[in-house]
Amino acid sequence: MRRQILMASAAFSLASASAAFAQAVSPAEADSIQQKLTRYLPQDMIEAGLVTVKAATSFYELRFNPAVLLEKNTSRAVTVEGLKPMTAYLRPMPEGTYRVEASDSFDIKGSVDVAPGKNSFSYIIASMKLDGIYDPDILYFTSADWTAEKIAFTSTSPQESITASFGGMAMRLAAEKKGEGILDISSTGVMKAFAETITGGANGRIDIGADTVDIDVSMDGARNRVVQDLVFFVLDNMHKDRLEAADAARLKDLLRGALPVFDNLTETIKASNVTVGTEQGTFGAESVSYVIDMNGIAHSTRVGFGFGVEKPRPPAGILPAAFAEAVPERATFKAAVANLDLAGAVNYLIDHADFTRSEPLTEEQNKEIGRIILPGGAMTVQFEEVSAVSPIYDVHLAGNMLVYPEQKDRHSAEVTLTMRNFDKTVAYLQKNAATVPQFGQAAFGLLMMKGLARDAGGGAQAWDVKVGEDGKVLINGQPLPFQQ
Repeated sequence: MRRQILMASAAFSLASASAAFAQAVSPAEADSIQQKLTRYLPQDMIEAGLVTVKAATSFYELRFNPAVLLEKNTSRAVTVEGLKPMTAYLRPMPEGTYRVEASDSFDIKGSVDVAPGKNSFSYIIASMKLDGIYDPDILYFTSADWTAEKIAFTSTSPQESITASFGGMAMRLAAEKKGEGILDISSTGVMKAFAETITGGANGRIDIGADTVDIDVSMDGARNRVVQDLVFFVLDNMHKDRLEAADAARLKDLLRGALPVFDNLTETIKASNVTVGTEQGTFGAESVSYVIDMNGIAHSTRVGFGFGVEKPRPPAGILPAAFAEAVPERATFKAAVANLDLAGAVNYLIDHADFTRSEPLTEEQNKEIGRIILPGGAMTVQFEEVSAVSPIYDVHLAGNMLVYPEQKDRHSAEVTLTMRNFDKTVAYLQKNAATVPQFGQAAFGLLMMKGLARDAGGGAQAWDVKVGEDGKVLINGQPLPFQQ
């Protein structure tokens, strides 16, 4: 997989392949492409042939030779066997794009000899293919399909060993121009027959498996052009201890123009038929999912995150019979940190930083950026969906909480707790109270809560809970009896 990433990165760097000349394959154009690809490489690696481009009849042959990196490494601590050049073919298209094709395999092994002992590793990919359309105007693929078969990885140290494998993997990339310098980018894929084994360490042996792992990533409104300019500006100036005044002004213009970087970012990963084998037995679930989303570098940035599990399966016999029925059929946690003024922090940086100095901001200015990010010193945590559902209970929670990182004892919250199947829950607790005395106490507490509930319709009870900074609690607008 790393080889394919390197291939894609090389194609990504074809910024200088002018669309006006893209249809004509020539040695001169091959030299031009190679010079741009190697622009930021040390001269000795260029001369050793780390990246080369040659013109053929109707395509360019792009070769990346990773053995050069190893030859330039003077340390004897790292040894690698099986490295070979990787090749991609770039075919100019009439519209000024390139069709990028690559087909290869990967089989290397090696070791790293560092304290506290030698670590060995291996990477194997039986076959992998890339076929995509690369647009030099946006420095990205407008479409691309990448597949790989029989992927395996091993890592062994004196402390533990790890083996992992996929039966196969398929990814699709796409980018669509939505405006001048703005892209919508997406990536979807599936990995099949995942298996991983970890042995050694405090946990003994752990076996992790999944039938499939689905990945879906999208970025809407990516400010591609200005971010591209910013990246190249950094690469062009990274060797300098400090910037000249004109370059510092240029950097500020680029930073301001890049906001909000993108409009929305969403990433979802879902693993199906998951198993985790431990010394206590095998845990499982029909599916486990993870999601993260963000609305860009804005004056009110929101960063969401969450996970969910469907039909979890604990090992047989690990739970007492009284608890087995209480295992949820599904559980979800989805929350977000909201109202972050990231754009305000960036604007403050642009307005106050002096990039001609080794330390662009003073200590107090750095602290001010932190204060800007959290308006009023408060972090807003939104509970968007926190739920657990089983045949005997159905619980949902949503609301907001304010916390003050610099004032540990200062916080407040407004949440709504909704319960369905309330009577089933109480009946279950009472039925098992003789076996688990704590269930009797819980049943009594729920019955007390029912007296404070409001009717939420559909047979559900709800509690609107408000916790003030003074610690006082209101439930459905009424104070608790002992706080009156």
